[in-house]
Amino acid sequence: MATNDAEFRMSRRVHILVMLCQTIGTACTISIPTGALASGTTGNILCAVILFIVIGIPLLYMESIVSQFTARDCISVWTIRKCLSHIGYVQVIWQILFIIYNHNAVSFLLHYFLISFEKPIPYFLCGSWSDQDCDILLTNYTVNEDCIKRKFSSSYCDQLHTTYPEYQYWRFYILEVDNTRNFFIVWRVCLASGFVCAMTFLSCFKRMESIKCFVHFFVIYPIFAYILLLTGSMLQKGIVVEYEDVLDLDFNNFSKKFRLSNMIQQVIFTLTIGSGITFNFASGVSFRSPCYSNVVICVAITIGFIVLTVCTTAMMYCPYAYHYRMKPEFLIRAPMTLLFEKIPRLIRYYRNSSLWLPLIYSANAIIGLNTNVIAFFNLLEMVRRRNSKVAKYPGLICLTCIVILFLITIPLQSKYGINLFLSLCRTYLNLLSTFIAAIECFVFVLMYGMHRFGEDVHFMLGVQPSIFMKIGWVATSIILLYAFCNEIHYRWDSNNIVDVTGRYLLLVAIGYILFGILLKLLIAVLRKDIWSVIRIDPSWGPASEILQRSRGMFTAQAMTKEYMYRQYHLQAGIIARQRKANVRDTSIYDNNFIFD
Repeated sequence: MATNDAEFRMSRRVHILVMLCQTIGTACTISIPTGALASGTTGNILCAVILFIVIGIPLLYMESIVSQFTARDCISVWTIRKCLSHIGYVQVIWQILFIIYNHNAVSFLLHYFLISFEKPIPYFLCGSWSDQDCDILLTNYTVNEDCIKRKFSSSYCDQLHTTYPEYQYWRFYILEVDNTRNFFIVWRVCLASGFVCAMTFLSCFKRMESIKCFVHFFVIYPIFAYILLLTGSMLQKGIVVEYEDVLDLDFNNFSKKFRLSNMIQQVIFTLTIGSGITFNFASGVSFRSPCYSNVVICVAITIGFIVLTVCTTAMMYCPYAYHYRMKPEFLIRAPMTLLFEKIPRLIRYYRNSSLWLPLIYSANAIIGLNTNVIAFFNLLEMVRRRNSKVAKYPGLICLTCIVILFLITIPLQSKYGINLFLSLCRTYLNLLSTFIAAIECFVFVLMYGMHRFGEDVHFMLGVQPSIFMKIGWVATSIILLYAFCNEIHYRWDSNNIVDVTGRYLLLVAIGYILFGILLKLLIAVLRKDIWSVIRIDPSWGPASEILQRSRGMFTAQAMTKEYMYRQYHLQAGIIARQRKANVRDTSIYDNNFIFD
């Protein structure tokens, strides 16, 4: 996405829509709603809105400014100082893992979307994949009396969720957790994966021209679908009776279970801050594109969508709780996945469930697909700019990468891949991006110099960054480090294989970053040339030579004087033209008077 490439000139509307494809992802419909319902819905919504404004806008704005100003991607942007140039490769690995993780999630969502058209729907009835206790809640009156009506506390009541057919379909049929075959794969999930690859190829093979054809649908359809879902949920039975418990309007659950550091990480992951995706995208945006307003619009729409998805998910629990005369918390705290086990269970008790199931799974599949397309496209463009041979055959390279992605993700669609790789990526990619985002604030704003950074913004956009932005940039680096350390401490004592593996991989990534910096500094000391390693890159700044010279002569004071000078001459010109117009009008009036 070179700045002088006419192919990538896009309208402001398309620019904002592409940014929304980046921010409206599966975290908005899975991670944030799950966390909100588990620790107080209303309190989480309010906290999320505040954090997206206080942390999300400054960080996304900062990333957009840095890359838009310099036209550098996630690798070359870190050459601001030679001792940091290796950090960009960590972000490239992050993006590759994110694409693989997201691709698998979309494949399962698409599979559920396709089977939601079957009659009967497979997971609404017990099948050959189920055990003898399947759907015991309906078939055994004693269990219903003890666990639902009498709220009797016993071991089998605590494990009641394992008897749901939705639970067993996902665990026993899709994952085959009771089978010794670790790499068993449902062929229909593999077929869905191939369809996702085909859609990704069609969205990228003509580069930005292909993106423009799909971007409107990618953003508008999920928002429209969730509005319909919320409306449909409000028309179901039990909403009036159960909505207070589900929304936690008294903040009782929120005060006990809310964890600020986790919510900060969700904000970072949702906006893909620290991942390098924004760097890749913004490096191709025109130099004086309205960066701040685009970021604010994008974050505002993302906030609105998150509020919509959280409220919709919360309302889904009301008909189920009303049907069984139980508290919604019973199913909320059950260790079940939201989209593959809880959502089918909840919509089972909706009127016209055959309508709502395809709607929610199609919306989530599109949400996952659009995030995958944008990440995949930006990664390809970064490779294309760095290799002239790749640039000659964009369609062929895109097809090759899609085939590789399809082959790599096949083994990860097994129970081993889902239980280890996908859980690992979801948790520890989040932690890594939080750590890198803190480094970005420190390197590109604080070490670079707040005054100089403000002048860059002034030169590029014509206005100084507000005091809110400056305070946000200083404060967020500290806040992010707090969130990172607190989450590491929270997960440190866990002996789960996912947490143990994730901790080691995270330490390797952070160790690579820190060791690379120390090694470069040590080599520079031995060569007695340490200044060349720690100083700012002399070529840092706008890509255009004319803009570089203009930036060299630019100061805020000179900008103000030039503005006043131009305003004075503009007003003088307007007055002169008015005088001439008045003279002509008077002569015409006089001539008309003579003729009369």
